[in-house]
Amino acid sequence: MNIPQHDPPWPHGKAAAVCLAYDDAMRCHADLVAPALEEHGLRATFYAPIWGDLIANTEAWREMARRGHELGNHTIFHPCRRELAPGSGCLENWNNLFHFTPERFRNELEVANFALHLIDGQTERTYGNTCHEVWIGPEESKQRIEPILSPLFLAGRGGWSNHPVAPATADLLKIGTLGGDGRKFEEWRAAIEEAVSMNGLLILTFHGVGRGSERLQVDESEHLRLLGYLQEHRDNIWSAPLVQIARHLRAERKSSWPE
Repeated sequence: MNIPQHDPPWPHGKAAAVCLAYDDAMRCHADLVAPALEEHGLRATFYAPIWGDLIANTEAWREMARRGHELGNHTIFHPCRRELAPGSGCLENWNNLFHFTPERFRNELEVANFALHLIDGQTERTYGNTCHEVWIGPEESKQRIEPILSPLFLAGRGGWSNHPVAPATADLLKIGTLGGDGRKFEEWRAAIEEAVSMNGLLILTFHGVGRGSERLQVDESEHLRLLGYLQEHRDNIWSAPLVQIARHLRAERKSSWPE
């Protein structure tokens, strides 16, 4: 691995930061993913809507947070966006971001934050864009969501970018992410090495891990290779929940990159 020769902005002179993010509060996250991360000395961000396993298995999620994982905001009901056209999808109109006003979207985020606080006691967290959407409202008057996120979160994951970002110039409310689903270790490693080459930040987003994790999933053995790689290179790569990375970058910007 080629390490840049200039000073990076990461703790202890590490060359890059990597956040592993897991969406939708699946049972495999508590049963399989979190224990595997911990066996490799890693912690991650779990973007959890207020449904499914978060409700059915609340104590396990509370314990995950106690062990150092972030419970990130993924709204209450996971609204997404589709245009109003026949046959354009199965998303219910009431849960379509096409219909959301800023006030309604802010209310959903605030209630989700409150519910997560009751589980983990935390007051700072990050937002994981549902369906990686960054717009609300009808097409002719749609609005970006970052102004709504700004007072509520330290960072927002943003949409698909499939590349790492430079920490000094990254917009922390729309960082960008590489989708990990359906890929293999070699692809993830290439993206991490790109982050190292630029002292960058990379968010890798997953859904299910292992068999029985629905259509959005990765092979468990490939996932374990990734965890082993991050453990092996922990002297050069900082792998942490996004809330910790964002907190560090905000402090770094105040001290080193004054506006």
